[in-house]
Formats: sequence, structure tokens, C-alpha cells
Amino acid sequence: MNRLMLLLICSGALWLPAQEKNDNDPKAVDIIIKMEEKLNLDGIDVTSTFSLVQRREGEADRVLKIRVYRRDAAKKFTLIFRYPDSEKGKGYYRDGDNLYLYLPSTREFVFRNRKDDVGSTDVRTDLFGKLDLLKQYRVGYEKTQQVAKFDCDVVRLDAVALDVSFPIQKWYIRKSDGLPVKVENFSASNTLLRTFFYIDYKEVKPGKVLFTKLMAVNNLEKNQRTFLTNDDVSGEAIPDYTFSQAYLEEQSR
Repeated sequence: MNRLMLLLICSGALWLPAQEKNDNDPKAVDIIIKMEEKLNLDGIDVTSTFSLVQRREGEADRVLKIRVYRRDAAKKFTLIFRYPDSEKGKGYYRDGDNLYLYLPSTREFVFRNRKDDVGSTDVRTDLFGKLDLLKQYRVGYEKTQQVAKFDCDVVRLDAVALDVSFPIQKWYIRKSDGLPVKVENFSASNTLLRTFFYIDYKEVKPGKVLFTKLMAVNNLEKNQRTFLTNDDVSGEAIPDYTFSQAYLEEQSR
């Protein structure tokens, strides 16, 4: 570090992001790090098919199928809608912090953010890629609570970045294996918006897991929820070309 930068830091004239991280609770940080080490699939490509069934009161179930390609080491994923025909060919492409929605009807890519509801369901794009919670949130430890007979650590997350799926989250993380059981998602005014229940997981590599069953509850709409199941999981290498806008265009033809 040069002398000028040192003088600026000591005088308080230079703000460093690291100062914000000092507000983090060390216990909460440790819990989040250990959880992300299991859920983030660095070192392996993963392909799977998600089935989403959205249920709304008084309406027939709405079903979507999405093919997902993940490469967490590069912070990339590609999502391609396979069903129904009305959604077929649409897709998402993420490269780092940049997220695009491809619309085959107009053959254009639209820049989106993490608040995007996938296929107008109750889940958002963050659910399908790599977690980076300590970059996006300030974290604090709240308590221990039992969820579905599991003893869980409760960690509260308050956003420090604008591009987040929800401003406030509470993660209920199982003490036995460090995996989430439930996530509550709130608005900035502490209104509960959606609740995610992680029901089952699959180990895709020693120490690395992928959720295979999840229920997303819309807390603002009575009896509205989306069920996710994850099938056809493969850990085989994915061609680099799959992680590109050109690949999405090609799949919609």
C-alpha cells in the first residue's frame, strides 16, 4: 500500500467496502460460508431439468419445464424454457452480475435483475445459480429455532447492494448438516413476501449438493405457491458455447 493511500485511510478520507463488513456477526458469517461451500458447485458443471408447478386458488395448475446449465466457477448459468409451447424458446443467460432474458418472439435480449420472477412464478433467478450472500448482504445471527423438527440457526441478511432478489432475508439453516430448511424473504419495510421451503437435496459431488425439491409460497396471494422438482441431474462437462447468448438464440429456432 502506498503512503498516500495509507494517509487517506487513516484520515477517514477514503471509504473502503471492508468497513461495512465489520458490521457482520462472525458467527453468522461462519454459518453462511459453510452453507455456500456446499451449495455452490465450484469445480463441476451441472445440468438438470426443473419442473415448476404453480398453484393459484380457483385456477388450474400451471406447469413449466426449464433446462438449466450451471458453471459456478465462472458465475454463469443458462436457463432454457422447454414447456409449455407459449414459453418454449425463452431463456436467461447470466455472466457474473449481468443477467439477460431472451425473447424469441422479437429475437432480443433484455437486461434484467435478480428481482425477475422466472416464468411469472413465485421464484426468482437467484435460485438457479451461485450464491454470493456476503457480497450482497450484511449478516447477523438471530437465534436457534426448530423448523420441521430440525434445530436451525437463524441468520438475518440486510441488503448492502441494490441488485438483490429481496432486501431482507432470514435463512433457517439446519445445525446437523449446514443446509437451509427455510428462507423468509421480506420487503424493505419488513413485509413478508415469499417463503421458500427446501425439502430435499442430492449430492452431485462429495461435499457439494443441489436441492431437488422446493416449495415457494407467495405470502401476499392467498394459497398461491410454486413447487419445484429437479430431475435429470448430470455432472458432466458442459461445452463453453452453452454459456452464450448465441446458444440461446440457436435453441429457439
